[in-house]
Amino acid sequence: MPPRPTSRRGDRTELLALAPVLLFVLFVTILPLLFLLASAWGDFGGLEGLFQQLWGSSLSAQAARLAFQNSLVQGGLSALFAFAIGYPVGLFVGRHRFAGRGWLLSTLLVTFLLPSLVVVLGIEDLFGPQGFVHTLLPGLGSGLAAIVLANVYFNVGVVALFTVGSVENASRPQEEAASLLGASRWQIYRDVWGRSSLLGGGAGALLTFLFSFLSFAPPLLLGGPKSYTVEVWIYTLARGVFASTPLAFALASWVVLFLALPSLVYLTLARRTPLLGGVSREAPDLRPVSWRDPATYAFLTLTLVVVLGTLALLGSVLLSGFRGPGSSLGLANLQGLFSSRSTAVVRISTAAALGNSLLFATLSVLLVLGLSLVAAFGRPRHRQLGTVGDLLLFLPLLISPVILALALEGFYGSTLADPPYLWMLIVLSQSALALPFALQAVTLGLKALPPEPTGAARTLGASAWRAFVDTQVVLLRAPILSAALFTFALGLGEFTATNFLYLPPYTTWVVEIYVLGGSRLVGPEAALAALLVLVSLALFLGIHALSRRKHDS
Repeated sequence: MPPRPTSRRGDRTELLALAPVLLFVLFVTILPLLFLLASAWGDFGGLEGLFQQLWGSSLSAQAARLAFQNSLVQGGLSALFAFAIGYPVGLFVGRHRFAGRGWLLSTLLVTFLLPSLVVVLGIEDLFGPQGFVHTLLPGLGSGLAAIVLANVYFNVGVVALFTVGSVENASRPQEEAASLLGASRWQIYRDVWGRSSLLGGGAGALLTFLFSFLSFAPPLLLGGPKSYTVEVWIYTLARGVFASTPLAFALASWVVLFLALPSLVYLTLARRTPLLGGVSREAPDLRPVSWRDPATYAFLTLTLVVVLGTLALLGSVLLSGFRGPGSSLGLANLQGLFSSRSTAVVRISTAAALGNSLLFATLSVLLVLGLSLVAAFGRPRHRQLGTVGDLLLFLPLLISPVILALALEGFYGSTLADPPYLWMLIVLSQSALALPFALQAVTLGLKALPPEPTGAARTLGASAWRAFVDTQVVLLRAPILSAALFTFALGLGEFTATNFLYLPPYTTWVVEIYVLGGSRLVGPEAALAALLVLVSLALFLGIHALSRRKHDS
């Protein structure tokens, strides 16, 4: 029998395996971010100068404070409503067994997989002046209400899924024992499973706040300048008519400092749930639905509202894409999309933009999966990186796409920001934003695997890496493919960072939607949004099928 490696050698192997992903985060996130902070510090003479850019009396400071105020209001309201809807839905789905539960769990991810521009167009189609919901609920198609509505559409499934992960394995014997001792339903909730559910739902709500605080497309397209968030205002400072990169750096610095604490709190909460590095679980211990309980119908109604709302948004975008003159269905919008007029406006054909989208998303998948697998090998099931390590790995997701793109452009401006290499920055930004999700999926899949096959391979003389590839990677096919599809979907629909970095030769489908809308080519814009919905649905079906395979195996 070959000698087993020493623990010191194993630690060195694990450290070397973690090195690629840590170096990626270092050169794609940390160093560009430090460059941004150092540049802002130098341009304005230290902390006092930066303070004046936010709290001074200048017009730029007043605009920055308004953007912060908008971000706080929009983020707070979005988190509140997403929790109010998503938490009860998560309780119902997470604790009960019923037909179609797997489909419902997957459906909660649909809006999160959709490009943000598609969600915005769906809100306009449903709640705008011409939408069929407008007569019932007027005033929801623009302004603050529309922005919050779009953020809630995008994030309510996240809150629900965090809640599901926190309650689906609540101890049934403990609940039954408490019930036999005379505890009420409220007491059982309070003492047995309520705290964990609130941790999960709270983590989802805090993530909703972070996403909504940094929201870009909804305030840009639904609210106007008076509703701009810090994300939109940073973009305006960097790309507007009176662009000022130093001011953009200054505001971005304040955003990073401001969000450091809530990001740490989020990671602390989220690590206690199965959706972000929590302890893996066996098959969920679910209960049958109690149809005699009146509360069941309230929870079921809210769940149906979420599902029907998702289907209505998807249906409205698809209907608008294939609705021609006189509200008749046809291919006129699609023909306009591939016309010479659209090509002249976008300065690239739709087919070429599709090629860019597929290329960038595919390269992101290859890079992210490679990093995730190597990191999973170096992150054993019995070991955690800790909150600080998770913060480093999840940093790209928490500092916002615009700030990430701004930092990347500033740090690599003399090399990769030039036109021949600009595509590399787009791929790096998309990969950085997708890495946390893919790494989470692969790591959690690894934790659920039995150790015996790997141990047997090592006993037969295989190296640690060979044993990992021959046993665990083979068994991880479903999580790996699911992570690949999720990364591809995020790359295909990523708008904010790509729109910040692109030049016409590197236009993607999502950026083309924005350009077409800005040129008032409503028909081609709607057709392209409908095509993106069809692609997103295909990816959703793939993720759902892989999820079923993983649970059935």
